[in-house]
Amino acid sequence: TIGRWFGYDMFRLERQARIETHLAALLPKLGVNVVVDAGANTGQYARSLRRLGYLGRIVSYEPLEGVHGQLARAAQADAQWTTRRLALGASGGHAMIRMSPDTSWSSMRGFSAFGSRRFAEQDRGAVEETIEVVRLDADLPELIADIKEPRIYLKMDTQGFDLEVFKGASGLLDRVVALQAEVAFQQIYEDAPGYREALATFEETGFAVTGMFPVKRDRKSLRMIEMDCVMRRVETD
Repeated sequence: TIGRWFGYDMFRLERQARIETHLAALLPKLGVNVVVDAGANTGQYARSLRRLGYLGRIVSYEPLEGVHGQLARAAQADAQWTTRRLALGASGGHAMIRMSPDTSWSSMRGFSAFGSRRFAEQDRGAVEETIEVVRLDADLPELIADIKEPRIYLKMDTQGFDLEVFKGASGLLDRVVALQAEVAFQQIYEDAPGYREALATFEETGFAVTGMFPVKRDRKSLRMIEMDCVMRRVETD
């Protein structure tokens, strides 16, 4: 595969199968009725939830204009799937995002030296786009006002920006029963937190790990690069 040519393994199919099995058990167990899909891209994650049989509300955030257009088309026949052409962060405003050739790599952070070296094809072809950023706790409440007791699953896949998304959700964390974040064992993006900082932040606010799923690994050294981390609020036991 192309990934192997560049010296790293991508676990897309294996990861998808394993994490979907995990979510198929977790979401109904916790009574999740709202999924926040931060970093939605073209809707791949939301579609996977529908395949699992999840019928509740999905709110997908994707700031890139062209990509959001594809996302909106994917959601148009689903009355329980809302899309927002916005990025989520710790504060509202506008920002520049680097749009990579594979748009799922797009980030508000630049590549680190390691990221630029290892994933040069995504760095070289990047272009910039101005996007709008909002806090989740400022945007979401109105969108789910019709749900009497929202039980939120916060999925974050924002290429080094997940902790900023989490900070912007502080006003509704009491409604978040579980979360999913991409945690880095090697820094791909500048100033992005490592896995220790990310896990400590989530644990300090009452979440505990239920599963870790490989995303990227260096093939030569076998060192892990990124994993998806799924956590649930401890008090929901």
